[in-house]
Amino acid sequence: MKDKFNLVGSKIKEFELPNSRGETRIIRDYMGSSVVIVLFRSKS
Repeated sequence: MKDKFNLVGSKIKEFELPNSRGETRIIRDYMGSSVVIVLFRSKS
């Protein structure tokens, strides 16, 4: 699959999100690791 936005391998701004258990995860905790972020759109 082609990266049409040229984002693969780029650095991102710091942010935090809740995981599926409701715990807050901070992107800084994964520094030095490869991370894939999947966002789901709510139907509400």
